[in-house]
Amino acid sequence: MIRIGNLTVFPDRREIFVDGAPVELSYRAMDVLLILIEANGALVTKDELMDRVWPTTIVEDNNLYVHICTIRKVMDEHRKLLVCAPGRGYRLLRPIQPTRAASTFVARTDSKQAVQ
Repeated sequence: MIRIGNLTVFPDRREIFVDGAPVELSYRAMDVLLILIEANGALVTKDELMDRVWPTTIVEDNNLYVHICTIRKVMDEHRKLLVCAPGRGYRLLRPIQPTRAASTFVARTDSKQAVQ
């Protein structure tokens, strides 16, 4: 299970949920999303996406763009996490969850219990 904003993606089952409700994505759009998730925030070139999603078919760039738009629509307010690097490719940012600060243990010496 992978959480991206309000999306929950189950890659092994090819299922996606938005705020807990199931959402249908086309087979190709799901492929694009899974490739971007697999890249873990790294840039995926348009050529790599095209080669992996349409390995035996020649398609225009606009086919990829249509699926990117579909993914962004599903992401709704989190659509800015799917970033375009013009002329290069796409990157799916994963929001950094704030981590809790480590507890600091401060040893206190009580003058009455001090060991001499």
